[in-house]
Amino acid sequence: MTDDFYDLLEIPPDASQDEIKDAYRDQVRVYHPDLNDDDRAQAQFTAVQTAYDILGDPVERQAYDRLGHEEYVAKRTSGLPSPDVWKTDDGDEDDSDGTELSYSESETASASASSAAGASGAKSAAGVGGGTSSSAATGSSASTSTAGTTGGTSTGTGGSGRRGSGSSSQRERRDRATANGTGQSRGTRSRSASRSDAESSIAAWWRRRNLSLPLLWLSVLVYAAGLGQFALENRAALDSLWAALRATGGDPAAVWTLLSESRHGLETAVGFVRAVTVVTPPLEGRLWYGVLAAVVALAVLGLLVVRVVRRENTWGPLTIDETIVVALVLAATTTLIGGPLLAGAVLMPLLFGVIVRHTRRGAGWTPSYLYVVPVLAPLAGFGVSLAGSATLPVDLAVFAFLPVVGGLALPLRATVLKYGGR
Repeated sequence: MTDDFYDLLEIPPDASQDEIKDAYRDQVRVYHPDLNDDDRAQAQFTAVQTAYDILGDPVERQAYDRLGHEEYVAKRTSGLPSPDVWKTDDGDEDDSDGTELSYSESETASASASSAAGASGAKSAAGVGGGTSSSAATGSSASTSTAGTTGGTSTGTGGSGRRGSGSSSQRERRDRATANGTGQSRGTRSRSASRSDAESSIAAWWRRRNLSLPLLWLSVLVYAAGLGQFALENRAALDSLWAALRATGGDPAAVWTLLSESRHGLETAVGFVRAVTVVTPPLEGRLWYGVLAAVVALAVLGLLVVRVVRRENTWGPLTIDETIVVALVLAATTTLIGGPLLAGAVLMPLLFGVIVRHTRRGAGWTPSYLYVVPVLAPLAGFGVSLAGSATLPVDLAVFAFLPVVGGLALPLRATVLKYGGR
C-alpha cells in the first residue's frame, strides 16, 4: 500500500517534471494490463495514470502539495481504486522524507509523443473543478485510451525503455519464450522471472534514493579530513602561532600584523599537497600524472558513449549515477596526487554545483548558486599559491574560513529542511 502519488510513482516529493515522466513510463511497463497478469492490473494502472496526470501538471501538482493527498483526492478526483491495489515492491518503503535538495536516479528525458497524447486525454480524469460522476467517467475512458497508446510504446526496444528490461510481465516472458521456440521448462522460467523481479526491485529501490545530502556531507568530510592532516603535519607551527595570537590580547591591529609579517613556519597549501604521499608512485613524475589524467578522461569518455547510446538527450544534465562515477574517479586520482585536502577541494565545487542546479530545475526550494562560491575558495587558493602570492591571512581565509564556515551553509540548511521541516 502506498502513501501518496509520489510514493506510487516511486519518486521523491521534490522530483523534477522530467523525473516524473520517466517514473511514469517505468510504472506503465509494470502495471499496464497488457503486460501484467495480475487481476488488479487495471485498477493499479488507473491509479498510476491519475498520479501522472496530477503530478505531471505543474498547476495541479501545486494544488496537490498544498491540500495534501487525502484532501486533494476527496475534493478533486473520483473513481480512484482503493489504495489496497497500489502495489509496492516487496513492502519496500521510500525513505526520501522531504529533503528539499532534488537529485534522484531518474535521467532527464522528454516524454514520448504517445505518452503526451495519452496524458492530454486523461488530464480531465483529475476531476479539476468537475462533478464527481462525470469526472469518474472521463477518468475511466482516458485511462483506457492511454492504456492503448502507451502500451505500444512501453513494449518497444527504443531509448524510452532503457530501464524497463527488468520489469516485463510473466505473460510477455512466456510469449517470448514460445515465439523463440526455446522450450524452457516451467522451473527455468520461474527462476528467470525471480531474477528479473529482483533486478527490477533493486533498480526501483536505487531510483528512489535521494543522495544529494549524503554527497554534500561526504565532500565536506573529505575536505575536513584534509585540513586535519594539514594540522597534524604542522602541529608545532600551529601551536607556536596560537601562543603568539594569545599574546596579542585579541587586539585586531596586533593580530593582523602578526599574521602578515610571516608564515610562522606553516607550509603553503601547494607545498603541503606536493609533499603528501598516499602511495609510492609506480611511475616517474609526469608519466604518473599522465596516467591519472588518462583514467579521468577514459571515465568521462565512457559516460559520454553511454549517453549517446542510451539517452534521448545526449547533452542533458548529469544523472546521479554519472555524478557518482565522476566523483569517485576524481576523488581517487586527486587523493593519489595530493591527499584528501586536494580531493575535497575538487569534490566540493563539483557536487555543490551539480546538486544546486538539479534542485533549481525542480519544484520547491531553489537554492542560490552563492552556496557554491565558498567551496570554490580552496581551488582559487591553490591558484594564488602557485602564482607565488600566497600569504598567511589569504590561506586562512580561502582554505579554512570560507570552505568550512561558508561550505557548511548548504548541507546544514538542507538537513534542517529535511528533518526539521523549516
